[in-house]
This record gives sequence, structure tokens and C-alpha cells, in this order.
Amino acid sequence: MLSLDPGENLILEVHRHWYVLAAQALVMFVLAIAPLVFSSVISRFAPVHLSLPAEEASLKIFFYCLWLLILWVSFFVIWTNYYLDVWYVTDKRIISIDQVGVFHRKVSNIRFDSILDVSIEMRGAVQTLLKFGDIHIKTAIEQDKDFLMKNASNPDRVRKVIFDYHNITVERTRPTAVEDDSSHQQA
Repeated sequence: MLSLDPGENLILEVHRHWYVLAAQALVMFVLAIAPLVFSSVISRFAPVHLSLPAEEASLKIFFYCLWLLILWVSFFVIWTNYYLDVWYVTDKRIISIDQVGVFHRKVSNIRFDSILDVSIEMRGAVQTLLKFGDIHIKTAIEQDKDFLMKNASNPDRVRKVIFDYHNITVERTRPTAVEDDSSHQQA
């Protein structure tokens, strides 16, 4: 559950692009069927006298089911990290939730007045055509406090929203020319 300050409104929710999950799911699928393909190729070209007895065949099935279980758990971890890695852009700050492992999460906040630069990087034809890439936010706080979201959906739109709210925040905190003149006259 996202807890916002009183009067704070959620503007944008940014997840990694679906292509990232689909590519990892495809790898898992290939790894799941690879033992079946390998086994059928071996049995097709192996001599008949090398066929497995019934006990060894059941052992082979047991290890294949164990392999599928390992892949299923791995996919669950990948899906959890994909689903729970998120950036929330509000009208006051950016909240970054980074799901590092199944039971390990990092939550960071950055206010718009601490942002120095927002850059995006889209590498290759796939990222350009599907409109996803990395968003990097440089902060005025510390070097290691910079924000990075890899493979974010529509990074150009996210950058624009962040800059719009950054500019609004800077304009609100900047003293006006009338305030500057009145402070100089009093001195």
C-alpha cells in the first residue's frame, strides 16, 4: 500500500515494460522443453540396446519434474521482481520501490527540488520500436542516491512529467522579483 502525504496526489505509475517479462518467460519456456528435445534426439539416434529400463525412465521423469519445479520457482521470482519494481510520480516527489529479492525491498524518495537532471537511454531497435528504456535521475544529494529504472515503459513521457513537476516546484520555491526588491529596500 502506497502511503502519500496529506494533499499529495499520484500522477504516474511506472513499471518495467512487458517485453522484459515476455523475453524472460520465453527463456524459461525454452529451458523447460530443452530436456524433452534433447531426450528425443538422443533416443532417435541412439542404438536400440541403449534404451532405458523402466526404473531409469521413472528416474528421468522425476528429474524432469524437479527441473520444471526449479524453473517455476525461478519464474515466480522473476515475475515478483517485475511486478513489484515500480516508480510512483506524485505532485511532490518520486517514490522508487525496488524489489531486490523475494523478501528484500528498497524504498527511496526524491523530492523534485533535489533533481539535477533526468536522462533516458533507449538502446537498439526493439527498445526504440516498443518505446522502453532506462531512466536515470541525477540528484543534488549524493552520488549513490541517483535513481535508475531499467527498461521502463515510455521513458520519454516519464521524463517530461518529471521535468514539468520539477519546473513547477522550482518556480514555487524561487523568490519573485517583488520579494527581492522589498527585501533590498528594507536593508
